[in-house]
Amino acid sequence: MLTVEIDFDCTVITTLDETASYEDVEVVLDDTTVFIAQYVEDTNSRQVLELSYQQLIDIMRAIDLPEGAYYITPKRTKT
Repeated sequence: MLTVEIDFDCTVITTLDETASYEDVEVVLDDTTVFIAQYVEDTNSRQVLELSYQQLIDIMRAIDLPEGAYYITPKRTKT
């Protein structure tokens, strides 16, 4: 299950593990940055990763790629 909340300055996507084995993951997208956060019960704290949109795109595209090193170039749209 996931939720999407759109505010005036960011979008928040929260994904819940349906097996209840993992804590919820929150992805916050603003104009320039992506934050991925998850509560860690062992340390009673929240861990946050900050990355660029390019890094997020690389991660999403890498899911279906075989082992190797790649440069991902954005697709150009026709105008």
